[in-house]
Amino acid sequence: MVNLTKWIEEIPDDSRISKLSIPGTHNSFANGSNLPSVQCQGASVTKQLEHGIRFLDVRAGRLFTGDTQTDGLQVVHSKFPVKIPFPLKLKDALEEVYEFLSRNPSETVIVSIKQEGSDDWDNKNDEFGKVIWNQYVNPNKNKWYLGTDIPRLGDARGKVILFRRFGVQDDNLRSQFGFDAPFWTYNTTDDDRGHVCAQDFCEITSENLNDKVRYVKDFAQKAQNYNNTNDDKLFVNFTSGSNFFDKNCWPEPVSKAMIEGRIDECFHKGSGIIVLDYAESNDWKLVKELVESNF
Repeated sequence: MVNLTKWIEEIPDDSRISKLSIPGTHNSFANGSNLPSVQCQGASVTKQLEHGIRFLDVRAGRLFTGDTQTDGLQVVHSKFPVKIPFPLKLKDALEEVYEFLSRNPSETVIVSIKQEGSDDWDNKNDEFGKVIWNQYVNPNKNKWYLGTDIPRLGDARGKVILFRRFGVQDDNLRSQFGFDAPFWTYNTTDDDRGHVCAQDFCEITSENLNDKVRYVKDFAQKAQNYNNTNDDKLFVNFTSGSNFFDKNCWPEPVSKAMIEGRIDECFHKGSGIIVLDYAESNDWKLVKELVESNF
């Protein structure tokens, strides 16, 4: 049985991240007191990491009160805070990841940061990106892998790999600001951007939920087939999707549908990043099987 807390310890240093099967969580910090339609996980991020999760999906936005330059950002799910009544500050969220890696320096964690919340950012002047850089990344630069390439494990152990889901206009900043993945087509079943390929079909209804299961399976198989070649490409496969007006399509029932639909039948070495809701379901069944496929 693989030690889920330290499973990357068993992978050789020269292995590319893109060649692994990596369990991730969708809206990883949306695991606290909130509406059931917004909550996406039942376990804390520390528990997720200890049980093998190595890709975290973090959405950040302005605090509803206070100044961004002095008070920083909060973690959100679309326009909703992930914790109420008191916000979860991005600084505290990242500190939880740093603490895990300090205890487990053999590991690495990919952190996807996406701009959400209010729409009043000055993106032409990199306002959001500069807040992330100046307040979070640059002061902790020794804790991040900020290369724009797909790293080997030996270069990323003990560090957070930045998967940047926001655009940066400044060429100099972009060249030292992590893996660039600012966008893919909305509601896509398969969007290849060259260095990253995504399945993020999210407009789920009761009628097309089985289609979503099939998209996940097909994309995992595509990742495996591609990873048998010598090229490097990150495959990001979201099992998540939702419909606010249909309780059968809230995150927890969708997670159950993925297990019942046996998406694990397509988990093989090189399946890419599989992003889960309620990853702890059935005693972390999908996470365990995905991790073990690496061996």
